[in-house]
Amino acid sequence: MKFNALLTSVPIVLGITFCTSIAIIINPHIFISFFSNSPAKLFFDVGHYSNLAINPTCNAFYPLWPWLISKLGQPQIPDDAALYSRVIGSLLSLISVPLFLLLLKQSIKSYKITFLVVALYAINPLSVFRMIGYTEGIFSVFSLIFLILLNNLKITSKISIKFISILISIFIFSFLLSLTRPFLIQVVFSSILALASTLIINKFQNNLNLKKYVKTYGITTLMICLGALLGYCIYGYSCLQSRGDFFAPFHDQKAWGKQLGIYPQLFFVPLTSADFTAIYLPAIALIMSWLICISINIRKLIFATPKFWQLVLLFAYPPAFLAFYGADLKKINFSDKPTSLKEINLTQSAKKISTNYVFWFCIYFALIHSIIIVFSDQKLTSLRRFIFGTPYFFVAIAYISNCFPTRKVTKLLLWLLGFSGIWLVQYWLDYANDVWIG
Repeated sequence: MKFNALLTSVPIVLGITFCTSIAIIINPHIFISFFSNSPAKLFFDVGHYSNLAINPTCNAFYPLWPWLISKLGQPQIPDDAALYSRVIGSLLSLISVPLFLLLLKQSIKSYKITFLVVALYAINPLSVFRMIGYTEGIFSVFSLIFLILLNNLKITSKISIKFISILISIFIFSFLLSLTRPFLIQVVFSSILALASTLIINKFQNNLNLKKYVKTYGITTLMICLGALLGYCIYGYSCLQSRGDFFAPFHDQKAWGKQLGIYPQLFFVPLTSADFTAIYLPAIALIMSWLICISINIRKLIFATPKFWQLVLLFAYPPAFLAFYGADLKKINFSDKPTSLKEINLTQSAKKISTNYVFWFCIYFALIHSIIIVFSDQKLTSLRRFIFGTPYFFVAIAYISNCFPTRKVTKLLLWLLGFSGIWLVQYWLDYANDVWIG
């Protein structure tokens, strides 16, 4: 049967609806407050965006989302703006599901992995932020369109009309994303590192034309960076005009207590389980990606099947997982003694991630968010929603999952999906009680 993103998204949307309905049954106040503008449900940052929709000013919150709310809903008071932001954000969250399916189906052969990863993106607890008036909804939709455009670029030595039109579109969406939330620093590093990684691996590949690759993705990286830079410059200039400070959004964040520093306790003593996994999972995914590329291009590595208790450690205490699973990898690859460890082979799809610009861009984008927050905020404010509330990390997980046998990966994704659904219900209940959820 031919893949249809809209039809495939139906059971995922039903899953979101089911989890949300369970939460509403437990606490009906969720439904009442969500669709009411009196009293206002100005949940933390939603209050700031709602006020900006009525009275635009320069501060740490970027202007595109409140501007759209003001144009689409034409609210008269912040309470109305908050209601419109929840409704519009929820619609955008639903739109992101078929977009994500369409993106993954372009590169991921396994229908099961595509479906389960998108379901995990849609039903994980941090998906709440895409529906309660934050920027995650619009940021995810713009990001997915941006990644679909990147995915449709073909390595070429000729500058065709199609190539130019895609580049212009990539520039536009990079520009829009930069006006939605802090994006410039993250996208500059992730795009440059993605290009560098693919070029390093390209040395060991004989089937790629280095000159064509550099021309295609070098220009692409430049357009991404310029689009993001222009977006911030426009906002920075408006801040310069109104407050005399081009870097006011950054200075406002510093006023919240954020400052560069080394906080080693964050790597060993979890503040919350969600933040702890958000610190480690992008780094673990990057390590796994490089091991896969080494195995495919330089020296064949044998991957040990993680034991159940190791998978528990992966989400309960990631440093212990790194220690125990790393010891297994060392034993199975570098020990002459026979072991009882079960091997897991890579699939043919593993060859494709080595020089896949979109994959490396997504994995670095998630990692850089983690690095920035870990080294600037002892409270890890917003870390979990930056990692799990947007699609980038899940795109990387889909590509990595596709490198291993589908049957083994499917079991793990199903367990995670069930756990995420339960946790999503809990997040809705916490939201109703004005508890900080990330």
